[in-house]
Amino acid sequence: MSPESTIRGDLSFGASHHQPTRDEVESLIARAREHPLGLEFLESGALDAVAAIHGAHAFVVDAAREHLARAKPRSDA
Repeated sequence: MSPESTIRGDLSFGASHHQPTRDEVESLIARAREHPLGLEFLESGALDAVAAIHGAHAFVVDAAREHLARAKPRSDA
């Protein structure tokens, strides 16, 4: 990493972005359905708490929430 990028605060060096797979998302949703806190906790619990309890990456939690939101029937139709 160059000194210039350190000064600018360039965080791209060594940074990774976890791209959740369909299997990870489906597995998390299935685990949430079986968990005593249920899907409601997956959908609205604190991100870090949901990730910790289910042993999932925060990006997987976000992807699962998006998946569940898209799957819900819209009430304004």
